[in-house]
Amino acid sequence: MPSIHRMSTHTAHADTTATGTRGRSPGEDHLSVKVRIIIMLYVGLAGLLTFISTGWLTSWHPMASWLTAGLALAGLAWAGARQPAMQPTSTAPEQDKQGAGQNQAHCQRCMQPGESWSGTVLDQLRLSLLIADAGGHIEYTNESWETLTGRARTETVGQSLWTFLHPEDAVGVSWDCRRVAQGEVPEFCQEVRVLDARRRPVWVMLRARPCALVTPESGKLAVTLEEITRRKRLDEQLRSTRHYVNTLLSNVPGMVYRCRYDPSYTMEFISDGCMELTGYEPDDLIENRRLAYASLIHPEDRAFVWTQVQVHVEKRAAYQVSYRITDATGRVRWVWEQGRGVYSSHGELLAVEGFITDVSERKGAEERAKRKMWFEARTGLTSKAIFDALLSWSLHLTRMGGPVAAVLLVELPQATAEIERLGLERFEQALTLQARRLVPAAGPGAVCAYLGHHQFAVLTSDFRHLGQARAAADARELLPLVSRMAQGLLDALMEPVRLDGQNERIDVVVGITLTSPRYNDPDALLASAQKAARAAAKLGNGHCEFAEE
Repeated sequence: MPSIHRMSTHTAHADTTATGTRGRSPGEDHLSVKVRIIIMLYVGLAGLLTFISTGWLTSWHPMASWLTAGLALAGLAWAGARQPAMQPTSTAPEQDKQGAGQNQAHCQRCMQPGESWSGTVLDQLRLSLLIADAGGHIEYTNESWETLTGRARTETVGQSLWTFLHPEDAVGVSWDCRRVAQGEVPEFCQEVRVLDARRRPVWVMLRARPCALVTPESGKLAVTLEEITRRKRLDEQLRSTRHYVNTLLSNVPGMVYRCRYDPSYTMEFISDGCMELTGYEPDDLIENRRLAYASLIHPEDRAFVWTQVQVHVEKRAAYQVSYRITDATGRVRWVWEQGRGVYSSHGELLAVEGFITDVSERKGAEERAKRKMWFEARTGLTSKAIFDALLSWSLHLTRMGGPVAAVLLVELPQATAEIERLGLERFEQALTLQARRLVPAAGPGAVCAYLGHHQFAVLTSDFRHLGQARAAADARELLPLVSRMAQGLLDALMEPVRLDGQNERIDVVVGITLTSPRYNDPDALLASAQKAARAAAKLGNGHCEFAEE
């Protein structure tokens, strides 16, 4: 509204200066000018036509007189047209007084919308404009208010603005608007709900500022209302979509990410699965606030991973890579990552997006299988699958009245303590050396296998190397022979092993069981042997025990 005041003042002053003290209105002056210009053009054109029609090529002197007369009349008409605007009839002080009076009258008209051009202009605004006093009583509204609420201006003026607001918004808005009217704050802005003629809420952005239409100290408020219902609905839909996506991502076993194309993996977005995978909150990694994701990658894998990403991004192809990371607890995890570059419509690389999940269990199984194959190849042991098949066949023969076989389960009862003492790598070296001793100590015809969990198993039904000339059909005949065999295993395995130039002793016990029709399957037979080994471990290092038959 202050801009309207200044523009009106300038216009009034210009009108006063143009009219002077002649008492003419601006409309009369403009009409006089137009009439004189028309006369000027008419006379000038008449002279020119006369000049041409008379034949100036043969009679120069008469035509010159007609041309001179036409130009003279044109000049008089032009001078008459310019005289009212150029002739001052009042002094500068008098003009200032007249201009100030007309300014004041013009501003008063502008303060009454509908009685001047300013009211028409305000009605063209798409914003709803209200003028209210400090108490919120409305003194003026433009036509956009009617469009917004469906309420007539005649029904609105004189009413309190707070009555048109949602009850949950009215108290806070009234308080803040009073603070604006009292000059405590320069302005107030808030999203509120206005009730239309049907009492339906309409979301608007309400802005209130002091209205300096008359004086800044008048206590009036200029309030604008901009409808934002569509934007609020879009915001609500966006929040709902984000909630859906976050719920979906939270159930994914891993983390979804968006990062910059740099060696640090500078993260721009990470899903909540980051906490379970790395032990760090997403905010710790976003923009490298606490640490960069690349620092979690195992040092031996870091260069390899970055090379793979570069090669595939340059080709605009998706990449898949497995590598190790170290989580917040220091645990090494195997992860599998799939990602690709994201490009703009102009082909510019914007970011890299992908998915990372924990595959430690799968990788662990693969590593254990590889280690087992390597272990069996270096020690000459039989694989667990073949051993189970032979044990099942031996148990079947015993049930059919065939020979009795013996199962000796060799266990290292202090394996956990030995790993802490020697370290995992040195303990595995000791385990390999013990396995190499086991095969020759078991004798010919015996099948030896590593069961895992620091346990070996020996299956045999051939005791000829111990003096037994024939296969035994009665378990009682085998007890002394199996005892001798078990003691031979203990003597061989209790010898110290050489590790890094030092002799180390590993505790060993043996549990013994014999095949019998009372065992339903090989697992039950092995469980009986394990129970006997635990009983031997209670007696101490170097003991062997038979299962209860």
